[in-house]
Amino acid sequence: MRSLYAERRLQLVFGVTMMGVMGVSLVSPVFPAVVEHFGISDRQVGLLVTAYTLPGIFVALAIGVLADRYGRKVVLIPLLALFGFAGTGGALAPDFRTLVALRILQGIGGAGLVTLSITLIGDYYDGPERGAAMGLNASVLSVATATYPFVGGAVGTVGWYAPFVLFGLAVPIAIWALVALVEPTHEEPVAFREYIEQVAAIAASPDTILGGFAAFLAFTLLYGGVITYLPVLLEARFSASSLVIGGLQSSMSVVVAVIASQTGALVERFSEQSLFTVGFLGYGAGLLTVPLAPDPVWVLVPMALFGLGHGLVVPNVQTFMTTLAPDQFRAATMSLYNVSLRLGQTLGPVGFGLVYVFGLDSVFFVGGVVAMTGFLVLAGWERMTGPAADVS
Repeated sequence: MRSLYAERRLQLVFGVTMMGVMGVSLVSPVFPAVVEHFGISDRQVGLLVTAYTLPGIFVALAIGVLADRYGRKVVLIPLLALFGFAGTGGALAPDFRTLVALRILQGIGGAGLVTLSITLIGDYYDGPERGAAMGLNASVLSVATATYPFVGGAVGTVGWYAPFVLFGLAVPIAIWALVALVEPTHEEPVAFREYIEQVAAIAASPDTILGGFAAFLAFTLLYGGVITYLPVLLEARFSASSLVIGGLQSSMSVVVAVIASQTGALVERFSEQSLFTVGFLGYGAGLLTVPLAPDPVWVLVPMALFGLGHGLVVPNVQTFMTTLAPDQFRAATMSLYNVSLRLGQTLGPVGFGLVYVFGLDSVFFVGGVVAMTGFLVLAGWERMTGPAADVS
């Protein structure tokens, strides 16, 4: 197999992906400084996350439809520009209300970036190469996710506003896309009514529901367990510093990057559905063993297990869903993945918060049981129905 990572078109996709996962992790280290600067509460600063993630639930499908009907390029470039200008504008916000409004606009811009990068991979590649490209993209995503908190924290020493300036990197990515993005060649678009009927049929298909369920559950576990409540446990039980907490979370992302990079080899031997089903065993084992760690060093073990699961789930769910629709319906289909992902990000902390009233350990034990149940559901589904059909 040729060296995909050296292809310019895939490098551009990597750039779009890196922008798509920048929205929260880059600025979260300066939230305490934002609280102090604007004189708001710790609860209010959480609006900067919600304002960014919530728009994706409502606009992602519309973005996918537009990309299918009018082309990937004509939709991607304005999204990158909106993400970059609205994000950078946050650095100049005179008050917190303006900052939240800009985050909403930035969230609209960011809502389709990862979706369109995955869609483009589905457009450009087939077979094992598609799986390999998805794995490389997931590795880039994981490395970026692990790096951004450190970058944001370092730049944030200048001032609360400094990390927001880095969102402007999306503008040169937009210019790069304008000059270099190769618009995939597709069949002629079908009539709009037929298009809507086809998208509705794809959305209601059992395999789409299966992929959406896997994505929703994966990001519910990630955002509820590892991102929200792991720091709470580490600080409460071990008085861990923010540096230690960030390092342990980043260790998970490193494992994700390593496992995801092997997707191309794995899909030559196993189906995507089998791989992301097994991934939920990693989620479950990781969450169940978090409360058992006697000190922070031992938390590396459950983080490695959780990272193993995430590295198997994310690129394989993405690849699985790209095969569920012909090219002219792919962006809308991948937007359904994005809606599932955003719902998991939004509802995960809420759901785990409800369990928290029974104690901190219960958060991870219940999360582990939910993950194992997810494995059983997915395994039972595959046993009953067999592998999904490739209709692309």
